[in-house]
Amino acid sequence: MPEYVVISRLLVDRKRLGPFRESHMAYMAKLKGEGRLRMAGRFTDGKGGLYILVTKSLEAAKRLSDADPYHASGLREYELREWEQRF
Repeated sequence: MPEYVVISRLLVDRKRLGPFRESHMAYMAKLKGEGRLRMAGRFTDGKGGLYILVTKSLEAAKRLSDADPYHASGLREYELREWEQRF
């Protein structure tokens, strides 16, 4: 099944993420439990994060990315790229 990299970039001061952190983490845990999230993590400079989705299509990956509470709230923007693991 195709994999998609979501590069999520912070648009606001990090302090504004606080009220959304729990719902974002719950959303990531839900996707992981459903087998739709391969891995996720934050950038060490605090300016966003990256996760890899496993879905049937780019459109499905976009729907999942749009539903991330950080993206849905306008606190982050994202770039979505199909990815092919080699090693």
